[in-house]
Amino acid sequence: MSGTARRWWGVDRGFVGLVVSISLIFPSFAADRELRHATEALLSGDLVASTSKANDALKSEPQSRLAHWIAALSLTALAGKPVQINGDDRDLLEEARVRLEVTPSNLLPKNLVLMPRSAERNVPILLADASRSRIYVFVSKQGRPVLLDEFYTTIGLYGVDKSKEGDQKTPLGVYRIQYEIRDPRADGFLGKFAMTLDYPNAYDRFAGRTGSGIWIHGVPQNLHVRAPQASDGCLAVSNRDLNKLKKYVRYNESQIVVVPRVEWVAAEEWSASASQAARDFSATGAAGRFGGVFFIDEKWPWIASQLRGNQVHRREYFQKTPAGFKRVLEEKLS
Repeated sequence: MSGTARRWWGVDRGFVGLVVSISLIFPSFAADRELRHATEALLSGDLVASTSKANDALKSEPQSRLAHWIAALSLTALAGKPVQINGDDRDLLEEARVRLEVTPSNLLPKNLVLMPRSAERNVPILLADASRSRIYVFVSKQGRPVLLDEFYTTIGLYGVDKSKEGDQKTPLGVYRIQYEIRDPRADGFLGKFAMTLDYPNAYDRFAGRTGSGIWIHGVPQNLHVRAPQASDGCLAVSNRDLNKLKKYVRYNESQIVVVPRVEWVAAEEWSASASQAARDFSATGAAGRFGGVFFIDEKWPWIASQLRGNQVHRREYFQKTPAGFKRVLEEKLS
């Protein structure tokens, strides 16, 4: 590390505490990779590399505030000038932190308990991980989840577990992606279109949760992305990613599973858990044309979707007990 870099590194060690958990496994998603590499270089004190990699990221995403910020910090430090990191930078620090979170390439999400097997076409399932600010796109291959793509996403300003109208939280649960709204806000703040979710579902209403209008939408045209927690409760992705994500979606067929944190497990553990779940759910009489069985977290019921053709026409909610799964709620969908 150069003397200039050492001087810079001593300016604000709080940066290290906020941007942590550098993983050794690198995924293949280019935009995230470029921003992550720039952040890693900055953290290591390699200011020449962080400048170069931030500029690489800007070639892909010219409007990336994070890339501009890393480049500016690096050039300032290389010039031997003091670097100030203050409260106004917190959103960028949080984006840098989640950019460093990477997807394990050899593990499977335990939250996708059973994948669809009997649909006429293999409709991807979206899995949103609030802790990592990611939407993953999975498809079923011989009953196992296979990762097709992933996208950085913004969630609610106050996190997840929505309970009431206006709380600026993103709901947890399983939802259908229903239809598209063009120009969802006249000033363009939400991008050019939005994909609607069927929040509140029956369990939300049963639990007394209120609110509506939860969407997957874009961002203003002059932005790349928003901070990890900044929306009124929706999932907001870059406009480029929204166009790409739309290609995976089939309205009234696609489902999104929103969880506080994805639990990644070895393939062998996932298969054993899936086999046990298949036996358990067969015993409940719910072994129809599964559109998937999903686990949110320990406080939530397990959710089983049933298909009619390719469309989800019923959701059932089960509580896990020592005696097996007990159905607590059934929801018929139109």
